[in-house]
Amino acid sequence: MKKKLPIILHSLFFIFCFTLAALTLHHLISSRYLKIEYTPSSSEESSQDLDNPYRGFYQMGGYILSDKEKPKTAANWCKKNCTSNSYPLMLLEINLKNYSDSDISTNALTQLDKMLTVCTQAKKQVILRFLYDWDGKALSAEPSSLPQIKKHISRLSTVVNKHSDCVYILQGTFTGNNGEMNNSNYGDLNQIRQIIEELDNDISREIYLAVRTPAQLRGILRTSTPLSSSEAYSGTLASRLSLFNDGMLGSVYDLGTYGSTPLKSSSKPEEQGTRSDELLFQYKLCQYVPNGGEVTVDNEYNDLDNAISDLSQMHVSYLNSEHDEAVLNKWKNSTYTGSDTDVFSGCSGYDYISAHLGYRYVVQQSSIDFHSVLDDTATLYLTVANTGFSSAYTKFTTDLILTSKDTGKSEKVETTIDNRSIAGNDFSEFKLSLDVRSLKKGTYTVSLRMKDPYTKNYIHFANKGYEKGKTVPVGTLTLQ
Repeated sequence: MKKKLPIILHSLFFIFCFTLAALTLHHLISSRYLKIEYTPSSSEESSQDLDNPYRGFYQMGGYILSDKEKPKTAANWCKKNCTSNSYPLMLLEINLKNYSDSDISTNALTQLDKMLTVCTQAKKQVILRFLYDWDGKALSAEPSSLPQIKKHISRLSTVVNKHSDCVYILQGTFTGNNGEMNNSNYGDLNQIRQIIEELDNDISREIYLAVRTPAQLRGILRTSTPLSSSEAYSGTLASRLSLFNDGMLGSVYDLGTYGSTPLKSSSKPEEQGTRSDELLFQYKLCQYVPNGGEVTVDNEYNDLDNAISDLSQMHVSYLNSEHDEAVLNKWKNSTYTGSDTDVFSGCSGYDYISAHLGYRYVVQQSSIDFHSVLDDTATLYLTVANTGFSSAYTKFTTDLILTSKDTGKSEKVETTIDNRSIAGNDFSEFKLSLDVRSLKKGTYTVSLRMKDPYTKNYIHFANKGYEKGKTVPVGTLTLQ
């Protein structure tokens, strides 16, 4: 009997310890247990055009700097121009012919400063083009020396850089008829390269530069390889050098933009390729830098189906709203016919193209992964499609907004989403962390909110019913 007592005590102690451990484990499991239910929102796309910055049609205005005018005159002109311009994008042409062979005066610089200040107040995104001629007389209007152009760039950069949030793209090299780099005294590749390198040195890295043809771009950079994702948005010349095409869809050659000889492995970077060669090059390059201009000359290449195909392949994000009127009217009188499920089927060709210039975001899918005991945070998987022709080339701030259905109070969750990674005619999947354990039990709506740091405008999504909203719904989350 005496020998059995320690065994019994030992057994009882073991049972006590096991029970205590079981109770502790149960308490831990009970305290961490959190049941989550999640329902994704509808992903139906609208056919409505979206009022978003850095994309779409633009209106053009031109001003001649002169010491005969006062800065107030320039400011008033710009106010009228901005008021009459319903588009967020504005092409501002600044004619320097009065300073062709002299320094740009302080008065002229002040005029430019006043105009860009007005554009900033109006929340315009300015495509800026400096030129010496818009009468087809560049050969006689341009400065007599290349150093003079460089001097002008240096002087003007002091003003332009003050407005780097407003100036989106600086087009051209100041040269050629209408600033289009043609019929110029400075059309040699070496001269073009020198001007672009001066612009690269003097103009803020936040502003894109643009040249007229893919061949010029390759020649300037001395490479036939398009910009890669690893260098995109890095601030190098290659990462900010974009294209503008004022002969877009005008012929098989886009009025001198392309050549007739196919590119080969032995071709020099500055050689022009055929239309198909150059469309492929733009398809790769313009995932990361803007491309736009104006369509011209009614012909088969800007018939609706051909136009949509090429605008999409070139990733075009901006077009002149007034030129060429014949082509624009042709689109307005054409009907887009997509598949039976295409929400745009039956709309005018013009409306289709207008809606697809640039980026066009749609929240497509979402789901949540969460282990109620093991995980500290939930993982939200989010798919955002871009049905537009191009990427956005400006980074927006992107947050998740969790709103309690019980209290109406909202909580902002910052994300690492880089919207520039959502390529045109493509989609991107994002993996986001949610600290659900810090939330009170109840039901929450989960929404996505994008905002442009410069204009302070909210980026509208194409999800049906939310085309003008500050947020777009992602799903509904219930914690029990």
